[in-house]
Amino acid sequence: AASSHAFSMPTPTVIDSHLHVWATAEEASSKFPYAGPDQTPPPQLQNVASPAALLEQMNAAGVDGALIVQPINHKYDHSYVTNAMKEYPDKFKGM
Repeated sequence: AASSHAFSMPTPTVIDSHLHVWATAEEASSKFPYAGPDQTPPPQLQNVASPAALLEQMNAAGVDGALIVQPINHKYDHSYVTNAMKEYPDKFKGM
């Protein structure tokens, strides 16, 4: 007689392989300035790419983690990306 065995597949880990984070308007005016006026995001985008805001979007979409790519907004200053990785080491990695 054929036996029936329950088999369940593990839930795959979902990783966003290209994500940008940049400082909110408040963060840019204090700790993490944009590289210059030409690198300032438009007002409607200034507060949507902080690590906390992106984590909300990732959770809603079922994304487990992300690889952060340095954004142009901060040019060669990697401190904001570094801060995001330190604050959320289980969620963000950087390159």
